[in-house]
Amino acid sequence: MKNYITELIGTFFLVLIIGVSGNPFAIGFGLTVLVYMGAHISGAHYNPVVTLAMFLRKEIGLVESINYIISQTLGATLAALVVFFLSSSPMEIQPNLSASIYQILACEIIFTYLLVYVILNVATHPNLKGNSFYGLAIGLTVMVGAFTVGQTSGGVFNPAVSLGPTLSHLIIGDGISKYYLWYYLLAPIIGALLATFQYNYFVKK
Repeated sequence: MKNYITELIGTFFLVLIIGVSGNPFAIGFGLTVLVYMGAHISGAHYNPVVTLAMFLRKEIGLVESINYIISQTLGATLAALVVFFLSSSPMEIQPNLSASIYQILACEIIFTYLLVYVILNVATHPNLKGNSFYGLAIGLTVMVGAFTVGQTSGGVFNPAVSLGPTLSHLIIGDGISKYYLWYYLLAPIIGALLATFQYNYFVKK
């Protein structure tokens, strides 16, 4: 149970930081802190596609993976509700509407791929076992992605970051018709699968 609670707390604070600040520095360094906070307990996924990658790598079982994703979604939803409480405005996750669907999807696929590939290397590679820089590497990857493509795609790279706010809109009665959840479900899954397949090519297990 403690690993599920850790995933909920970590995802909660990640989404809260995103919703309140929207600042890539705060998001990147915030994630770094959260990774160091929870890695020794749950692995500090805080992201359903990271859990998917770990499942495919057999680092985590099916039932545990499902419970991780439920915990992450609950944490993200609670965070979005807190953002609404603090700001009186629903938390919105959306791309630049002047960008094409293909540009948005490409941005999210490319940088989710990078994020998951970095995580697999720094957190699971046998040659880097026990390193102390994994949290910084993960946080900086998200920061770089947010600075690079945030103005195009929103720089999400994490389905929970979109799913939580979408569910919060339903809870507060705001509806979901104008939100772009499918971008942030499909693209990160594709990016995570590509990263996992490439990692598997280099590191057999």
